[in-house]
Amino acid sequence: ADPAYKYRKLLTCNLENLSIKQVERLKLILESDPEMGVIYGVKEHVRELLKTRDIHDFQSRWAVLEKSVKATKMVEAKSLFRTLTAWRRELLVFIRTRLTNARSEAANLTAKNLKRIGRGYRNHDHYRVRILLYTAGLRPC
Repeated sequence: ADPAYKYRKLLTCNLENLSIKQVERLKLILESDPEMGVIYGVKEHVRELLKTRDIHDFQSRWAVLEKSVKATKMVEAKSLFRTLTAWRRELLVFIRTRLTNARSEAANLTAKNLKRIGRGYRNHDHYRVRILLYTAGLRPC
């Protein structure tokens, strides 16, 4: 019954990628729930911030985001802005270089998942075979 839940996918989509019909539906959802409108606006400000390519543009969009967050009393928006503030230096590096540590994070996650796959094995050879079967695409029972 909750429109925000019903259209949760729509709320996460990029505004510029929506059709006219989807934009109209989104407007109705945001008008029916003012808090959702505020959070959606903050999300769009963060997206604009991350799309920037130079420091001056970043600074101006940061100011707009900060002003938007200060204008609301929502705890979630303020918490998000505190997190972004703590990571501001890393965000600036990303804006300058467009590089992330996503590959190393993916490799670490893969290693952790492989470690979980072999849980319960005391025999190293069995553990090794389990991992080899998993990485080859064969899933042992």
